[in-house]
Amino acid sequence: MSKLLVVIGITGQQGGSVAELYAKEAGWKVRGISRDPSKAESWTAKGVEVVKADLNDTESLVAAFKGANAIFSNTDFWNQFYNPATQEKLKPGQSINEYCYDVELQQGKNVADAAATVEALDRLIMSSVCNVKKLSKGKYTWVYHFDAKANAVEYIQEKYPKLAAKMSIVQIGVYMNNWKYNKPTKQADGTYRFSIVGSGRTPLPHFDTEKDTGYVVHAALQSPPGKNVLAAGSMLSWSDYAKVWCEVNKVPFGGYDEIPIQTYEKHIPVPGLGKEWGEMFLFMDEFGYTGGEEGVVHAQDLGVPCPLTTWKEYIMKNDVWADVL
Repeated sequence: MSKLLVVIGITGQQGGSVAELYAKEAGWKVRGISRDPSKAESWTAKGVEVVKADLNDTESLVAAFKGANAIFSNTDFWNQFYNPATQEKLKPGQSINEYCYDVELQQGKNVADAAATVEALDRLIMSSVCNVKKLSKGKYTWVYHFDAKANAVEYIQEKYPKLAAKMSIVQIGVYMNNWKYNKPTKQADGTYRFSIVGSGRTPLPHFDTEKDTGYVVHAALQSPPGKNVLAAGSMLSWSDYAKVWCEVNKVPFGGYDEIPIQTYEKHIPVPGLGKEWGEMFLFMDEFGYTGGEEGVVHAQDLGVPCPLTTWKEYIMKNDVWADVL
């Protein structure tokens, strides 16, 4: 009898990658969750059951999780952040970052409350990241999209110890396809320079989320629960990241420039985004992507086959660099 994997956010990069792999995995069947199943009709042809459920509605999650042996959960800070209608929902004096934090944290709690009702559940895989505020000892307080996910995990650990005993965490690294927001720029002398907040010297995990999330979740599900798994195809500083890009594209690397966060914020037109990202870059530069959290292991070290795309491979296989070059 096949086991049932319920995938939250099947139309997203993470959920889609997990569903793509497990739709072909012997001994498993996949149920995908979407607020609008009409947007996920292509999955039906792949043998995936698609049901309507909303992360803001616990009862809909209880119904969607029924009979699940495993659940892959990922919540979304950015959907409401970029939605213009969100501005009308803010309380007096509340930033959009704080609002989106509250929404995402509640979604994580709703997932936990619903998952705790599933008797057949063997494993809960939480897509999460580290608690920036706690690990930086309050130095960085504006990385809300990290802390919402981390606080949801802590909620599970505190309220549902039995569920926590079945839980594994997957920390998704820097999305490789976010290169468009952080790309080298051509200089008058023909070289390419890269600039971002921070020194650019700290190795960071870079990850092909759309392609490889399924492999990491697969490795986590084949390993004992309790793992805190870092998903990284390459560990590279921003400076080395730019060097590899220049090397593959056969253009000269001109160097790395550190941008002060105040300057960075002024150049990001979306209110609240410059500070959110700027503090994230500063935290990662000073404390590392996982903030020195104990017990974090790389997916490749789980002892299970886990083929992940390197940054060099990603550059070579994606012909998207014409605008930069």
